[in-house]
Amino acid sequence: MEKLIVTAAITGGASPANNLAKPKNPEEMVKAALECYNAGAAIVHMHALNPETSQPEQKTEWFEQAIVPLKEQCDMIVNVTTGGCAKRVDGDWLYKKQPEESVEGRIAIIPELAKNPRSKPDLASFNAGSPVIDIYNRRKKDFLLKFVMVHSFPDMIYMADTMKEHRVKPEIECYDVGMINNAKFLADLGHIESPPYFQLVMGVLGQIPATVDNLVHMARCVPDGSPWSVCAVGLNEWPMTTMGIIMGGHVRVGLEDNIYLSQGVPAKSNAELVEKVVRIAKELGREIATPDEARTLLHLPSK
Repeated sequence: MEKLIVTAAITGGASPANNLAKPKNPEEMVKAALECYNAGAAIVHMHALNPETSQPEQKTEWFEQAIVPLKEQCDMIVNVTTGGCAKRVDGDWLYKKQPEESVEGRIAIIPELAKNPRSKPDLASFNAGSPVIDIYNRRKKDFLLKFVMVHSFPDMIYMADTMKEHRVKPEIECYDVGMINNAKFLADLGHIESPPYFQLVMGVLGQIPATVDNLVHMARCVPDGSPWSVCAVGLNEWPMTTMGIIMGGHVRVGLEDNIYLSQGVPAKSNAELVEKVVRIAKELGREIATPDEARTLLHLPSK
């Protein structure tokens, strides 16, 4: 079985704003990424943070402040987000208020970052459809997050072509089986180069549940010869990544997806989550891929 690629998703997502373990600015993002690198992660997936507010903002300058110093200190593969263009369930388009959240705004960072080899990402997340992204608080009986990430086929083609032009490989995020088919269609049309790289996202409310049967089905739908990874929200992270390791896939962990090391035990850092999945992999006989080895497995240019 080939070596295991570990991705660390260090910002955004499930991690609440008051979580002390979560990076709060680009400087802390660099520190967190280096800790994950030393723990065994070959890839860092990042959402940029405004250093004044600690809030995610899709702006080139905040990405640069994290990517440039990270690349100066290690050979970690850099994966930036382009997801998040949103329509709330009440029908109000978020990007009317925040233009940077439009499809054009989200993808604009790619040509900007690619101008400089010191800030150019290797990968960028690519949502292969329009997933519902909801978080429900059972105690408050209310939704904490409620929107649809809207991507039409013309949107996806525009984003894929932008990545292709600037030699940034899409990490195709699939929240359900249909999104795998969308990506196959785009690859057939030539907008995504072969072999595509899939991230199977599980356990998000409104999308495919995090079960072993569902992971097996999704993996079978991935085209032959295409690398795939699995991530899952909350404590689903551990059974799904363990199953992914056994099946020969790759894995993503981090505070973007899950804040718990185990039931009731919050993770002290992103690196602690990486350390746990590395331990599981070694117990199961999977060696951990270095960034150079991961580049080969993902068909990326060598460093």
